[in-house]
Amino acid sequence: MDRKTFIRGMCYGGIATFALPMVRFAQVPGRGKMVFVLLRGGFDGLAALVPIGDPDYANIRGGMAFRASDIVTLSDEFGLAPGLAPLRQLWDDEELVALHAMAIPYRTRSHFDGQAILETGLARPDGASDGWLNRLLQIMDGERSGIAVAAGMPRSLSGEHSVTTWSPAELGAVDDAYIERLSLLYRADRDLHGRFEAALQMKDVAPDMGGMSGRAPRGQMAPIMSAAAKFLREPGGPNVAALEFSGWDTHANQGMVGGQLDRLLGQLARGVLTFREEMGDEWANTTVVVMTEFGRTARPNGTRGTDHGTAGAGFVIGPNVVRSAVISDWPGLAERSLFESRDLRPTLDTRSVLKGVIAGVFDLTASQADRVFPGSESTRGLYELMR
Repeated sequence: MDRKTFIRGMCYGGIATFALPMVRFAQVPGRGKMVFVLLRGGFDGLAALVPIGDPDYANIRGGMAFRASDIVTLSDEFGLAPGLAPLRQLWDDEELVALHAMAIPYRTRSHFDGQAILETGLARPDGASDGWLNRLLQIMDGERSGIAVAAGMPRSLSGEHSVTTWSPAELGAVDDAYIERLSLLYRADRDLHGRFEAALQMKDVAPDMGGMSGRAPRGQMAPIMSAAAKFLREPGGPNVAALEFSGWDTHANQGMVGGQLDRLLGQLARGVLTFREEMGDEWANTTVVVMTEFGRTARPNGTRGTDHGTAGAGFVIGPNVVRSAVISDWPGLAERSLFESRDLRPTLDTRSVLKGVIAGVFDLTASQADRVFPGSESTRGLYELMR
């Protein structure tokens, strides 16, 4: 192994050590900031944003239907799961838009295909391999850069625009003397010296991410979102971030109040509020989008869980939404209304939401938003979503 190969191995396998949850950033010009949170595994939208006004809800959910006293009511039609109760503060502050009956444009129950579509922004799982966040970077004018925090490059940031990596994983016994000796090697390499220096600078921005070595436990959403805020609020820091959290594939023992899914939703809610607090004054310019690759089946399965479905729920959060609201062309949970007699029927395209968000946050035209999501020209963006 020659020196350059060794250094690349250190850079990609050490400085960018893999850890879960994963967080990615990207920089674009302007004051607007956007955070894209991907919940990998397909979270149960019917359990997160509960359709309390649907007369068929209790019957189709059976023993997994929440009692009215457990739910945080948003309207006569919808309420939040107990774990998401902290988000009521955002609702009261006119900073929470909840989305329901939303789905990617391709009908699949495959995690691989669903995530590929959500991350590429295309209408099918095959086609261009670059991601919609990378295409967003490509169409912006001026100085911009991107960063992925993970060992591998996320598909959403893959593409022609160059991005770098950063990881919250602790590197083990690497002291200052070792870093200094390693830096001597980098200084002699014209191609890698700049990247090494950038990695050291990013380490200084979020130095308190120790203890996140290896596979981080599921309770680490708030620390990761806190670290993201530290990057975003830095002068000249990134304006776009993408975070992803796994563990949402609840085939068995999904649980109710305080159960497996509800605990995850609680971690998500606390992470969002931690992020808002850490952003400080920069929160005024920030929008958070939460999505998943698909929803779950309307009926529980035989193992007290839910299987891969179609439409589900999501959220757009921040002070630049027009007002707090639940946006849904609700199809209903009656047997005749279900998609393929098992799933919540989709009535809202994820691309419509994302086009509306990026147009509002970064002052893009509809034509520019269509370029970020090629082939979506007939899918109108929710341009009235943002101020």
